Amino acid sequence: MALHKNLFFIVLFVLLSFFSSATTLAKKSVYGYLEPVTLHPDGTSVTAKLDTGANTASLSATDIHVYERISKQYVKFKVSHPEIKKNIDYDLPLIRHVKIKNRAIDDSKVKEPHSRPVVEMQVYFDGKPHIINFNLIDRSHFSTPILLGRKALAKLGVIVDGTARNTILKKKSKQHN
Repeated sequence: MALHKNLFFIVLFVLLSFFSSATTLAKKSVYGYLEPVTLHPDGTSVTAKLDTGANTASLSATDIHVYERISKQYVKFKVSHPEIKKNIDYDLPLIRHVKIKNRAIDDSKVKEPHSRPVVEMQVYFDGKPHIINFNLIDRSHFSTPILLGRKALAKLGVIVDGTARNTILKKKSKQHN
């Protein structure tokens, strides 16, 4: 009798876990590994790499200066990347610093983590506004000015199809035809 009772609870737990996962998946949408993101308030559209191998989100920035204003730290920077025709100036509160490990292909011989400033920015993804924490780093040598890691992807409700790209643009193109 105790065995049947335990088996019942195990089956119930498995079923509840399955339906909980199915509900979570139903709230997510599938996008490609490259998608457009619009920066706010400027309205500049840039390409983001949706990267499940990264944990955090990164934004390509130059002239990064952390300073103090009215007892609070701020970051002044330019969003800069070869894809962007005109640099965009920002001046935002510093959220924190994050330590990032050097990648294996970096030329640096030192494999110590380095610190990057983190800012909170509003972006539009698939037409909807989202607040994302971005660490700032010069990504001009990468193909995209934005990298969205797992934390941002979870916030956006995104499932990534590594074989697709620009699904948002394709969807908009179909809607206009």
